[in-house]
Amino acid sequence: MSNSTQSTLEPQAGDASPAIEPSQIQFLQRTFADYLAEKPSDNETILKWRRELTQWVHQRLFFYRDSVAEVRAELNATFRRTRTIAVTSGKGGVGKTTFSVNLAVSCAQLGKRVLLFDADFGMANVHIYTGVNPKMTLLDLIDRRATIEEVIMPGPGGIQMICGTSGVSRLSDLTVLALETLGQQLLRAAADFDVLIIDTAAGISASVTHFLSLAQESIVLATPALASTLDAYGVIKLAYETRLATRLNLLVNQAAEEQEAGRVIERIAGCAERYLSTSVRTLGFLDRDPAFERSAYSRRPLVLSDPGNANAQRIASIAAKVIEEDKSDRTAACGPEANCAAA
Repeated sequence: MSNSTQSTLEPQAGDASPAIEPSQIQFLQRTFADYLAEKPSDNETILKWRRELTQWVHQRLFFYRDSVAEVRAELNATFRRTRTIAVTSGKGGVGKTTFSVNLAVSCAQLGKRVLLFDADFGMANVHIYTGVNPKMTLLDLIDRRATIEEVIMPGPGGIQMICGTSGVSRLSDLTVLALETLGQQLLRAAADFDVLIIDTAAGISASVTHFLSLAQESIVLATPALASTLDAYGVIKLAYETRLATRLNLLVNQAAEEQEAGRVIERIAGCAERYLSTSVRTLGFLDRDPAFERSAYSRRPLVLSDPGNANAQRIASIAAKVIEEDKSDRTAACGPEANCAAA
């Protein structure tokens, strides 16, 4: 194993773990198939790593009595199996939630298990745009009436969702400790998913910063409106000044034409490059289209109601790009070479 994972995933010296029975091996391979039985291989290094990982998982489950969710969460943290994407904006009303919902469904259409989390605590509306009337919401979790697994609800297109609630002021005033606890619970629940999409609130509040810190990728939405452009740059500046590890992406929404979107991209990404020495990747643009408004009124995502729509196809392409990069990242981190068999 590599030095970065050896201390966390290898049995510690002095630990005594019972022998693994055949039935337990079958259970482990079935439950953790995406780790233990993903690709048959004759490579002895890969096989050795697989045996070590099986021993570690067995020890955690049957010796230390950890839950499957806890073990999977630690595996995900080590191998970054769950692709975590935060969708954010400096200003409200730019189509952030609409995009989050459609991105989630597009990822699900690519065969991924997707969890969509509504992190706009003050004015949550993911459930509105998906046509879901949730039996439980984030408020039930915060008030300890339910576990995070119990507040996960099915959504359109095969996605799963954690819905928020609107007009509850105390949700927008969560303490740092409460945010950290919620983030840990969210990552644990997301361990059973391929993609976690976090729809943050607008602005640069403590909760927005916290959820951006959990994401490998952050997509900042902006419109051609001057206030939106300035506020989007403010989010990027926040990420730079707080040294967030998330990779920044920019998407222009509600553009009248490609040239207008290009000017917005140049304004934001150019300023980030000049004044922050920060590179912001661009994901293109979505044009101003009444079809978005119609899908909102029908409470059905555009990629489902009108998949041939130009914006729906652009969102599908963005989802495919994110998924393809996920595969590339994993291949680079865990190729057949002996020195990265466990990374």
